[in-house]
Amino acid sequence: MNSSENNLDTDACTEEVQLTPLRRRLVTCLLLFHLAAIVIAPWSVPPSSLLSGSCWEVVQPYLQSTYLNHGYHFFAPEPGASHLIRYELTMPNGETVSGRFPDKQEHWPRLLYHRHFMLTEALNRLALDEADNAALTTVAQSYADHLIEESGAQSVRLFLQRHYIPSPQQVLDGLPLGDESLYAERPLGEFSQGTVIASNPPEMKQ
Repeated sequence: MNSSENNLDTDACTEEVQLTPLRRRLVTCLLLFHLAAIVIAPWSVPPSSLLSGSCWEVVQPYLQSTYLNHGYHFFAPEPGASHLIRYELTMPNGETVSGRFPDKQEHWPRLLYHRHFMLTEALNRLALDEADNAALTTVAQSYADHLIEESGAQSVRLFLQRHYIPSPQQVLDGLPLGDESLYAERPLGEFSQGTVIASNPPEMKQ
């Protein structure tokens, strides 16, 4: 194949990918809308302004249909508490086995830890809505069923823990990040496979 034939092939390929001015403007607008929607997703997470809320209403259908509505919120300047699930398994021999998730030692790589962390945060969001206690119990039951199935336990008691961030003064005083004084706990109830044995009042105790 000579050089003239190569040039013809190159010109043909170039013509195929060329966009008309109208199409270029359309693609540019779509890209700008997509980027704006990605920024609005974390910007509109409460507490937020009326402006961000109005922008969210515009991009919400697109973000939800494409599953891009992640609640990425900016952690500074005042990050909030994190939440964990503490559990007490009652084994067939009567032994009690305690644990907590997510657990850095058990749940690795980091992505697996993060997945478990999202489960506990989802449960906490339900716990904040005292009017929807049935949904909280249903989700807690599903967590209990999984723990019982994995461990072979007869029943399990679940507790929602809130891990507060120490104040700057506490950090200067040398308080460890994992100090027990930074934890508050709310019992969620006792469960067997598919059954709620006992539920607990919605209150968090230090």
